[in-house]
Amino acid sequence: MPIRHLVFKALQEDKSRQDITSQSLLGPEDIAEGYIVYKGSRKGVICGLDFAAEAFRLIDRRVSIKVFVQEGGSVSKGRRILYVKGRARGILAAERTALNFLGHLTGIATLTHSFVKTVGRRRPVISDTRKTHPLLRWAEKYAVAVGGGSPHRFDLSEMAMIKDNHLIALRRLYGHIWTERLAAKVRMIQSKGREVEIEAQSLAELEVILKAKPDWVMLDNMPVKQLGRAIKLARKFLPGVKIEVSGGVRLGDLKNLRKLDIDRISSGAIIHSAPFADLSLELTR
Repeated sequence: MPIRHLVFKALQEDKSRQDITSQSLLGPEDIAEGYIVYKGSRKGVICGLDFAAEAFRLIDRRVSIKVFVQEGGSVSKGRRILYVKGRARGILAAERTALNFLGHLTGIATLTHSFVKTVGRRRPVISDTRKTHPLLRWAEKYAVAVGGGSPHRFDLSEMAMIKDNHLIALRRLYGHIWTERLAAKVRMIQSKGREVEIEAQSLAELEVILKAKPDWVMLDNMPVKQLGRAIKLARKFLPGVKIEVSGGVRLGDLKNLRKLDIDRISSGAIIHSAPFADLSLELTR
């Protein structure tokens, strides 16, 4: 989804052209200028500069904007991020939309960077999930990439991910032949050039899944000791399989997980639990 379209819809939601407060207090040609400032106590990774700038430009085409930090740049408390000058009504009408995008995406990029830094190497990569806010997925996954993560599949069409409910449905529908059905369908999907990932929540389930020869296995919600046994099992019986660890992964879990022979750690938390970055617009005149 293009940035302009997304920001335009956000401004519409806020009824930015019907700002009763600014239109009552300020004249149509009154000029203001100011800076967006980072106020967080910890270092942040800036993300969403184009979104913020677009919010101001869509309200006032004549607005002047200067950016002081590159997208993905590290910032500390008090750092000026962006300068804006233009008609005061427009700046104030766009202020909250600009800060919402910048704060939300910076928060995701910052938390993702913390995950990546804690792992400290190229493998395993840090990925997100599809636990995103409706209609904001593109922007949120973009922020994950800015933070150094490797976004997971964008939508249901990108790869086949066979999870617990799929397996339950197969067992109920096909009974004792469900494993043969699973293997046949995996081969069919792979023949169409799509990767297949299957979720396992136990060692017994993993043994069955490996017989279907997926491209990926997802080890979901397993304790670290069980993960070790599952990884050995997977590497022994299907050496080429790629391994993902998922299920409630938080920053504190990474010190143990990074030691394992896995390819990807996925965490919904880097999006759905990322705190808003503390930013504000401070006018100077």
